[in-house]
Amino acid sequence: MTRDHFRKKAVRTHAAATGRSFLDAAAALHRDSGHHHAVLAARLRDELVAALDAAGWPVVVEHNPLFHALPIYAGPATIHVRRNAEPPLLATGDEHPDDREVFDLAAPLSVTVWAPLIVEYSAELGRVIGVDAHDIPATLPPAEIVAELDRLVGQARSRDLSETPLATPCGLCGDRYAADGLARPARSQVAVCPCCAFDGDLLAPEPGMLAFDLDRITSENLAIPAGWAGAQALLCCLGGPDLPAWLDTDWRNAGTSYPPREEWGGTGQTWVWLPAGEQRPAALAGLGGGASLTRVLAAIEQAHPDARDRFHAYLARDLHQGVDGDEDGHDEAPVPGQTIDRFWPAVVAYTVALLTQHAERPGHRPPWHVLASLELSDWIDILAPDLDPYAVETVLRSGILTLRGLLDPVDSEDQRDNEDPAAERAT
Repeated sequence: MTRDHFRKKAVRTHAAATGRSFLDAAAALHRDSGHHHAVLAARLRDELVAALDAAGWPVVVEHNPLFHALPIYAGPATIHVRRNAEPPLLATGDEHPDDREVFDLAAPLSVTVWAPLIVEYSAELGRVIGVDAHDIPATLPPAEIVAELDRLVGQARSRDLSETPLATPCGLCGDRYAADGLARPARSQVAVCPCCAFDGDLLAPEPGMLAFDLDRITSENLAIPAGWAGAQALLCCLGGPDLPAWLDTDWRNAGTSYPPREEWGGTGQTWVWLPAGEQRPAALAGLGGGASLTRVLAAIEQAHPDARDRFHAYLARDLHQGVDGDEDGHDEAPVPGQTIDRFWPAVVAYTVALLTQHAERPGHRPPWHVLASLELSDWIDILAPDLDPYAVETVLRSGILTLRGLLDPVDSEDQRDNEDPAAERAT
């Protein structure tokens, strides 16, 4: 089949109907009706990207066509903007849907969604998990397409969470999770939950293995424990801007050519699942079922502009109590401001993600034992030897307790005394 077949067919039809020559008919069609009927996939793609960004979704745009479509990767979802027209028989799949030599540009567009990024059949559940090739009408306004995307993904996550058996104990705390919701952050290959990923009982940590497992977990399953967003953000904070290159080298040395995803370039694109309904903090009410950490940070800053001041006050109390009962003999020195700034995103990610995890696991132990599990000396030796482990751990513990008190004050008061690390040291 020749290229430009849609246009040539239209020219031949017009020539036969008007008695014009082929060239005259082609010029007339181009002048009178060849362009203003075109519906451009690239334009819709760009409008969807803007709408996704406005709704708080982290977005990665793939500019090369795939399967005759323009792909967008948004949080846990893949979106294809394609044209409802048959491609030529000899098409390779990399043809652009706006190529008028291949497609009839008057043909309507479609928007197809998959979530998670890799959709597979689950033998355990007897069905495909997540959202499998769901079409959303391209005629909807972009903001409504994004709202429908949010509804579909949230509904699929709730369904998968409710139907997935929690039969595998964490190798450290013993709390039960789905087997594919655990990761192996140390050389021992012990599979653990998000609350235990940085536990001091895990000797010889493997940052590359943890990152690889998180890539796999988040790419293949919507029903992952929400708390993994905290671990991902903390790993990004520890590794800093050099983390993607470090991971790429580590993974290649381990025998894989799989490249680190864009999320490892910083904390901003970390996807954070949010609590649903009445369990959601008011500060996050304007977001959907999940959002980028950048948008979560901005929402909390807007709702609680005094959060940092409260954190500094709590941190001062924590340091004072630590001096009285700290067996390690740390001086009552202020935590460096750059350490606070560097790890504040991890504080927010852990707090919000574990609030979500708490809400999504009724009948299970609350996840706040993470506060007694953050021991980072070995991780810092590998990724950031210039940092003081005590300062980083103090920022995380004091920050999580402070922010949790702001976002969920009732539940925080019920458990603060048992989980406050400073109180534990004093006793």
